[in-house]
Amino acid sequence: MPSLVRLTVNRAAMSLLALALACAACVKLERQPLDKHYYALEAARPAAAQPAASTTIPVRSAETLLVRRLEAAPRISGRELVYRTAPSAWTADYYNLFFVSPADMLTQDLRAWLGSAHVFANVVDPASLAPSGYILEGNVSALHGDFAVKPAQAVAEMQFILLKNTPGERQVVLTREYSRRVPLAANTPQELVRALREAVSGVYAGLEADLRVAVPGK
Repeated sequence: MPSLVRLTVNRAAMSLLALALACAACVKLERQPLDKHYYALEAARPAAAQPAASTTIPVRSAETLLVRRLEAAPRISGRELVYRTAPSAWTADYYNLFFVSPADMLTQDLRAWLGSAHVFANVVDPASLAPSGYILEGNVSALHGDFAVKPAQAVAEMQFILLKNTPGERQVVLTREYSRRVPLAANTPQELVRALREAVSGVYAGLEADLRVAVPGK
């Protein structure tokens, strides 16, 4: 009899287990989607600096400028907005991100900016087969919100090197670092992106001004 009882109990337990597995297979786990927001800097050259469409636009140099893809420091290589919260404390915002990586976004905006500046006859990327008289390389060392200071600030820091692309050698024409800080009107991701756009535009405006001086005119 004890063996029969144990057998009956084991069969009951197995039946309950099978029923539980069957129910689990029927249950569909629904997860709430993450409320993520995506941003683009769109650091465009100010419209006031653009000549009228009917105006013939003079260029300073007849050369073509090749703009390589900007390199980004590891801290800002991801798409998340980055915050400095204390002198040695940093955090990434996984719910507020750039639409594309900062390096790609900033490179695209830089090419468009310099193309509309008309310092060079043409501005191309490395995929172009056009011969280039100058090469511009850059590194983005900072692109973040600094909340360790009051008021909080948007920070953009970049380094650029301009090379004269002559046969057999490349000569350094310009090497310079740029840093811009823009106070935030509110501690929100939207305001940080706006202030970063202003900071990056300040960097690009400074670079444009220096290129006009460094590159010989026609």
